[in-house]
Amino acid sequence: MARTPVVLAALVLALLLAVAVWSVAQWTQARAMTDLAQSSRHVLTLVTETLSGELAKHQSTPLLLSHNPRLIRIVTGTAGPEEIDAANLELARLASVTAASDIYLMNTSGTTIAASNYDLPRSFVGQNFSYRPYFIDAMKGRLGRYFALGTTSGERGYYFAHPIFEGRYVVGVAVVKIQLGQLEAAWRAADHEIMVVDEDGVIFLSSRPQWVLRTLSPLSETARQRIAEQRRYDDRILQPLSLDIKPAEGGVGHLITLEQPVLATDTGVAPSETGQEAKKSRSVTSYLALSRVMPEAGWTVHILANTRAVTRQVSAAIALMLATGAALTLAAIAVYQRRRRVAERMQIQAAANTELERRVALRTDELTRANRQLEEEVAERRRAENELRHAQSELVQAGKLAALGQLSAGLSHELNQPLAAIRSYADNARKFLARERYETTDANLGLIVELTERMARIIRHLRTYARKEPTTVRPTPVIRAIEESLALLQRRIADTGARVDIVAADTEIYAIAGEVRLQQIMVNLVTNALDAMAASDVREISVTVTEDVHAVVITVADSGPGIAPESLSSVFDPFFTTKEVGAGLGLGLSITYGIVQQFGGMISARNSDAGGAVFEVRLLPAKAKSETAA
Repeated sequence: MARTPVVLAALVLALLLAVAVWSVAQWTQARAMTDLAQSSRHVLTLVTETLSGELAKHQSTPLLLSHNPRLIRIVTGTAGPEEIDAANLELARLASVTAASDIYLMNTSGTTIAASNYDLPRSFVGQNFSYRPYFIDAMKGRLGRYFALGTTSGERGYYFAHPIFEGRYVVGVAVVKIQLGQLEAAWRAADHEIMVVDEDGVIFLSSRPQWVLRTLSPLSETARQRIAEQRRYDDRILQPLSLDIKPAEGGVGHLITLEQPVLATDTGVAPSETGQEAKKSRSVTSYLALSRVMPEAGWTVHILANTRAVTRQVSAAIALMLATGAALTLAAIAVYQRRRRVAERMQIQAAANTELERRVALRTDELTRANRQLEEEVAERRRAENELRHAQSELVQAGKLAALGQLSAGLSHELNQPLAAIRSYADNARKFLARERYETTDANLGLIVELTERMARIIRHLRTYARKEPTTVRPTPVIRAIEESLALLQRRIADTGARVDIVAADTEIYAIAGEVRLQQIMVNLVTNALDAMAASDVREISVTVTEDVHAVVITVADSGPGIAPESLSSVFDPFFTTKEVGAGLGLGLSITYGIVQQFGGMISARNSDAGGAVFEVRLLPAKAKSETAA
């Protein structure tokens, strides 16, 4: 009995979900069908206007021909062979100019006297077309219009025929035939089909070639007899399409269900296929059908819009509603289960409380003794916690001092050279000012500004190194960075009497780096080389820059005593130095190593066979100089 409310709630929820799904599906289908009908109407309007324009372009041609006095002699039989030949040539030229299929002249018996295709195997000359309705209408003195398969050419055509008068009497007929089949290729699309049918429902033009000369419904015996008498479709067998037509919801058109073959060529089922094989090779497609009548042409234009998109939208809406319903159902189940677990937990807790009260009464004496023991343990633990807090405070303070010392040492080491350069430029500026060399003084002051800006950037990069912040790189001119770093050390190099040579290609080489940090690398390496050569008689530094497809290689070699073999593995460690106390902190090469790692490169140290130390920096080559960094 306890489960009855749950079952009822589930049934109500399922019923509400079913109603919601049905309502959403109906609304989505109606909305999608309306949109599909709207887009189909635009296409239908375009197709009918194109057909009307194509027919109107040729309608006046036979009228113009009928006013040519020379044609009266042709159709009345009074013209000679030379005049007939000239008329054939003139009709051929006119057909070429107007893009008509054929233009020909008929006498009152319906026999063709002259034609534009006089020189072709399918020539109309001598052919009798008196059975055609367009000839009969023209002989009655009015414009004849007709469309049919050509009995000679076998091609679909539309005919305009106009009577040729001699006085008040019709003495012949001028006919223009045009082909409209070239329009069918432009109608082909994945989401709709176009077909043009006559008053009997025979498909004359279609975007799907296999539908041509099929019917929308079985023809009556009277219609078949009339078509045979007029030889409109040249004894072709007119088979109906398998259509199921019913009005669409919302009054937007008709729904057509079409049974069609599912073959790669889409030409139908072979005659040998029967029974189950033919059934397997066919599928059913649903279309939304709209139509428009062209009364003057005697046609009705139909557009069949595939309803696959409507089905997909309805399916998507149903899936969304089902997913929403499932989510709500799961949420309701989760709430229900949670409430059940809470109720069970409260029952268990109540039973546990009862049992606990009973045990408390029995163990009061034991707890009293245990409380005294716990008080002693708590006091001991408090003393341990106080000692732990004191130790942690000391450890944090020591960590802060160590980090502060490292940053201060790095700042002192990296800013020493720019400060010395600033002092030199300031002394020079004072001397130039005393000599009234103002332009040179202004240039020195500009260099001082650049150096102060460079010091600010160095401080920022040292902070980045210390905090391990992410650093963006970009294509950087290597040789220019080397030259600027040597300019920064110019006075130091001059004071030590060293010579620095740069060996590089004539063109600029670009590497993935940062300009200021690359200068910082070169300053550290050159300064390190100058310090190493302090006791050497020959002080030479060679900076070599090479490039290949894999790396840009910067080599700094000095003429000093080299690096002790046991120290090669430790030269890039922080605070490692071979200098005397107070002469260096051992951070330059460590900072250099960190910057190169940020660039995605490598740095190594070795001793040269000719003596002295060699530091090699390998950076990624820049493929495009236009790359920029954020």
